[in-house]
Amino acid sequence: MPYVVLARRGRPQLFSNVVGQEHVIKTLQNAILSNRIAHAYLFTGPRGVGKTTVARLFAKAINCKNRSDSEPCNVCNSCIEISSGRSIDIIEIDAASNRGIDEIRELRENVKFAPVSVEYKVYIIDEAHMLTPEAFNALLKTLEEPPHHVVFILATTEPHKIPMTILSRCQRFDFRMLTQSQIVKRLKELLALDEIQVDDESLSLIAENADGALRDAESMLDQVLSFSNGELNTDKVSEFLGLGSYRLLDNLMESIIKQDSVKSLETLNSLASYGADLPQCLKKLVTYFRDLLVYKNNPALIDASETKLNRLAEFSKSISTERLMKIVKLLIQTESDIKQLGYERLNFELALIKLARLKDDVIPLDKILVKLEDIESKIYSGIPEPTAEKPEIINKISTPIETFEEKNEIIEIDKQDPLKAKWIDILKSIKTKCPPALHAVLKEAYIVSIDDATITIDFDNKYKWHREQTSDPANLKILENALSEIMGKPMKFSIQSNNTSKSEEKDEIPTSQRDMRLDVLQDETVKMVLDIFNGRIVDVKK
Repeated sequence: MPYVVLARRGRPQLFSNVVGQEHVIKTLQNAILSNRIAHAYLFTGPRGVGKTTVARLFAKAINCKNRSDSEPCNVCNSCIEISSGRSIDIIEIDAASNRGIDEIRELRENVKFAPVSVEYKVYIIDEAHMLTPEAFNALLKTLEEPPHHVVFILATTEPHKIPMTILSRCQRFDFRMLTQSQIVKRLKELLALDEIQVDDESLSLIAENADGALRDAESMLDQVLSFSNGELNTDKVSEFLGLGSYRLLDNLMESIIKQDSVKSLETLNSLASYGADLPQCLKKLVTYFRDLLVYKNNPALIDASETKLNRLAEFSKSISTERLMKIVKLLIQTESDIKQLGYERLNFELALIKLARLKDDVIPLDKILVKLEDIESKIYSGIPEPTAEKPEIINKISTPIETFEEKNEIIEIDKQDPLKAKWIDILKSIKTKCPPALHAVLKEAYIVSIDDATITIDFDNKYKWHREQTSDPANLKILENALSEIMGKPMKFSIQSNNTSKSEEKDEIPTSQRDMRLDVLQDETVKMVLDIFNGRIVDVKK
């Protein structure tokens, strides 16, 4: 008797045997029970998840003469003919090879004829997105108003390629990718048919590489059984999948986590000697570290064998989320480099060396944001003044203030001078109500006079740039608004005409060096730093 592959032998013959598509099965069963059979259905989803299988089951169920609830009996003539593919009333069309308008015209002609031996004539159009635009247009009218005895089922992996005029005439069902546990469970059931025992880890490896497609997993299982002569274990599966020895790959993952470049390179060399497919090994590493990253943040989202979950739990304790993200990003970049440039082993080795040198001293983003907020509050709110000491009976307090412009230059401030004291108070108050850079500019001014509506200020000649910035209408408006708010009434700044000051006459700094100082002081960043930290420029060198 000829051998029948597992994918065909294990094809579900009842709705209850279908794996992972409960949302679709329930809707179709309810439609059958309530006799609400639509004339057109669209089954969409990835390859190998059961679209065509469910289409055949549905065709069998609606035509079964001895149906039990919504399940076909599988013993009547109709069920037997449909299951064996001999029914002339169930027509399967491969749209990839019958995609033209002539084939659709022929279909339209045949639709008119009643079914021979069943209640419904069912057209299953596989890979429906491959039909030409002309073929879709020819199908429109028939799809909209077919004879009462006809049901269309369109199956496709690319629904976005089907015209909206077709989509709007169909009931759409989206099939889902299967989880690893669902695939493993189904593979166990298939192996039980041949009385083959196998460990979960081997089946999990197959399920991981199937990418959610049960048909792919069944085909791989069939091949592995032939490859291993019925002796199924993790090493045989790894070798078949091009991963070399499973233990070697696991050792490579461990050495990456421990940042052991020597062991990583030795393990890679062993994998290459074993004949492993290096790009496939790299892909496996990406998948593994992705699982580890997700497990560290939400273990419930990982669908894997118990052995792998225990391994993930062990590794997650010794590596940070930040380093895991770096590892995944670097491995993905290495995959891209190999695809574009080749040099599989060289790029793989470079990646392993880089991974061993990754730093794990990344400052978390939330801490950076807190630090920035703290700096920002200091900039705009000002640094609190120290608690005032008890007043002492002193005739005159001379406070030396080192300016930013002249090294060791000292200005005497007489705190008993009402005008100067008032200006100092104004500068302190205005600091919280204007940008720090603008306040730093205003600090270089000295007060000349004050009346009910105007404060007259002036700058030394060496502060020409400061004078210009303060005189700028936009800046002046900001300062006057702040001043008015402080004084509680409308106030203006008046800048006196430029005169040579005493400090200018005493300036003993060479002109070239003074110019350099002024250039530095005009830098906004420098001014802000000096203002925040109450600093001064000691020297300027080229």
